[in-house]
Amino acid sequence: MNPVYNFIQINRVLAIIEKAQQSGARSLGLDDYDLTTFPDVLLTCQGLYSLSIGRNRIVEIPNDISQLKNLQHLSLAYNNLDRFPEALKNIPQLSSLNISHNPIKDLTKDIGCLISLEMLWCNSCCLTRIPDEIGNLTKLQTFGARHNKIVKLPNTICDLIYLRWLTLEDNKIYTVPKDFDKLQLLKHVNFNKNNFSHIPYRISKIKTLRFLYLQNNEFFSLPERTIFAMPHTKINLQNNPIQTNDYKMFPNVIITGAEDEFLDMLGYDSDSSSDDWDNSLESADLNLEGSDSESDNENREVISNIPVLSKFLVTC
Repeated sequence: MNPVYNFIQINRVLAIIEKAQQSGARSLGLDDYDLTTFPDVLLTCQGLYSLSIGRNRIVEIPNDISQLKNLQHLSLAYNNLDRFPEALKNIPQLSSLNISHNPIKDLTKDIGCLISLEMLWCNSCCLTRIPDEIGNLTKLQTFGARHNKIVKLPNTICDLIYLRWLTLEDNKIYTVPKDFDKLQLLKHVNFNKNNFSHIPYRISKIKTLRFLYLQNNEFFSLPERTIFAMPHTKINLQNNPIQTNDYKMFPNVIITGAEDEFLDMLGYDSDSSSDDWDNSLESADLNLEGSDSESDNENREVISNIPVLSKFLVTC
């Protein structure tokens, strides 16, 4: 990296952290600064409630992150973490975590320590499984693990009784656990681009379910019995090798060739609004509550003075 650019980036980061420290900021964004390490001076910002430090090149999270006692929202998306950060188990107060777009192969049992999580995004990692400890996250309402290599869901996922949004698009899943119908608050499920050849009947027992996405799977025929049991659910079966002209008998179903009718149906239903995240968030970006515009303005400023915090060592 160009040393002049490196110097400027270091001092921009230090200036932002210094300002946050002095103002007692609750939200801080340090995205896209080419950081390779987590800045130690960041730990002096004891009042932080939300931290986004994505789109960098960070490879490890320090154990000292536990000093951020008020931190509840953390985004580490688009970094170089190759394993689930063990240090995160020391901040059990986290309510939302985004580790998407990191080469993490396993969430490990440490994920079970984050018992306050309400939102977890781990899209586009390298996951092949979800550990049983996911069942410890009994407050979880949103779980996204798109674009991974997950084959099977653990039965403990059925213990997430407050789960409302589940998006597992682009994996290798072909069925759901036997107790899946325990998820009686589930409203939105995205199983696009998986290996389903039928709709597991236990899904039809979830009466709160409003959207079920099964595009690009392995359906050769319509699962009529299950569809009849789900009149309350809009089911998308586009881009499956289904050979039928009987789709009109299922007004809640879309298959290839029925797009216009389904879109008209969605147009009159408030449940299809963006509030339902009907395609989830592609990059799983967190909406950091309380984020102010000062951080954004600071990012645009040309820093003419070396900040006081530059006396500390920061490696970028």
